[in-house]
Amino acid sequence: MNEHSRLTAVVTGASGGMGRTCARALGATMDLVLTDIATEPLNRFADTLRDEGYTILAAEAGDLGDASVLARLTEAVRKGKGLSALVHTAGLSPAQADWKTILRVNSLITNKLVDAMEPLLIPGTAGILIASMAGYVNLPMPDADRLLDEAKDEAQLEQIKPFLFGFGLDGIEAEGAAAGFAYVLSKRAVIRLCERKAGLWGEHGARIVSISPGLILTPMGRKEAQSDPRTAAILETQPINRWGTTMDIAAAVQFLASPGASFITGCDLRVDGGATALTRASGV
Repeated sequence: MNEHSRLTAVVTGASGGMGRTCARALGATMDLVLTDIATEPLNRFADTLRDEGYTILAAEAGDLGDASVLARLTEAVRKGKGLSALVHTAGLSPAQADWKTILRVNSLITNKLVDAMEPLLIPGTAGILIASMAGYVNLPMPDADRLLDEAKDEAQLEQIKPFLFGFGLDGIEAEGAAAGFAYVLSKRAVIRLCERKAGLWGEHGARIVSISPGLILTPMGRKEAQSDPRTAAILETQPINRWGTTMDIAAAVQFLASPGASFITGCDLRVDGGATALTRASGV
């Protein structure tokens, strides 16, 4: 592929663990539009990639819930040769935020990002959204799932609160449980979003899929492990009993963004060392 035929990849959470590795992987054959919440780390990473020979069309820092940030991203893509891949790695875990922020960032903003990118779809575009194996946790809250799917703004997220706090807990314990439940709901929502959007994207010759990572050795993964004693047990019992790496995720992203995955859409790929399969097989 010559320089003038290179298409564009948008990578969110670009200065984080998964985002950095995915940007390097896709940047070998695509021009990059990078975004993350904090300006300084994003600009440092973009400068590093430029020094290494990557083509950075834009590095736009800011909150993806802000319409002006989304507008700058879409404008940057329009200046390129066309959107080849959207890789959405940005997200928050229960160790990082409260229940409402988790729902806002992981689900509501993901919906807004996907909607903003849809006018840019061309034949061959691949949307790849990072979900989580937490999306497979057996947490039967169908009404909460529906409300989250339909939420258009932060005020509507308040309707989900009663589902997260009705377990007789109080104080810090209740807040921690609510954040955990919110994380499960938010990542399940990402998986469902890809299922709902597959038809519309297909009308443009585009595809949209999710990836559900397991225990991945990133700064976020380490922080989550420190706060959750179940991590060690998962590592010891899952069929592939090691931490996943960001390269494990980037390799899956590269495949899903490639012509080799041209018949794959509207589904989720679990890159979790078999942890979900083991849980399902054991009936937990």
